[in-house]
Amino acid sequence: MRRRLLVMGVLLVAVVPLAGCDLIDGIIDSITGGGSGSGGGGFGAVVSGRLEFHLAAYITEDTGVSTPGTVGTTFFSSGGSYNATTKTFTATWDGGDFSNTTFEARLNATEEYIEYFYARQTQSGVWGAWTYVHEIRGYNVLYSHADGTSRFFVVDGSDAHVIVDQFVYKAWSNALGSAQSPVEWVSVPAALTGATDDVITIRLDY
Repeated sequence: MRRRLLVMGVLLVAVVPLAGCDLIDGIIDSITGGGSGSGGGGFGAVVSGRLEFHLAAYITEDTGVSTPGTVGTTFFSSGGSYNATTKTFTATWDGGDFSNTTFEARLNATEEYIEYFYARQTQSGVWGAWTYVHEIRGYNVLYSHADGTSRFFVVDGSDAHVIVDQFVYKAWSNALGSAQSPVEWVSVPAALTGATDDVITIRLDY
């Protein structure tokens, strides 16, 4: 490593009078690998994303009784768009069993955490008859780790639900209930109770 740094120093001294800053930056990046370190910026455009959560909640049934349970689902996209100025990724995946879908994740200025996320989807025809609606919004999900060209932002444990300020879950079937009168539902984030195995995971692919 010392030899590489020495070579870099000699090379820079030699080329500074002859080249512009862009060339120098390129030489440095080729030696150091570029970027700004783990959790930092310079990762380029996000091309797809995924949000998954499993959260403990009191689920209200059409009998009027609320019982402890777990609400979980996955929002995913095979594509989307990325605004490099606002560092915001957005996607929809309407079609097939899915409708009213959207996923948005906004990174902070240095791309070290997701400062805002929102997702919703309606999935019909589950087990041939059931429809599920999920919607979630929250803030401040810290960077966790990278895997190839994917970066993961994770919040877990009993405090995971604290970052959520909007939460909707509804379920009904062709024979039981409707969108207006579901069989079971959660309509407020206050119904989230917090459990040690709660988790919210956001994956961004570059």
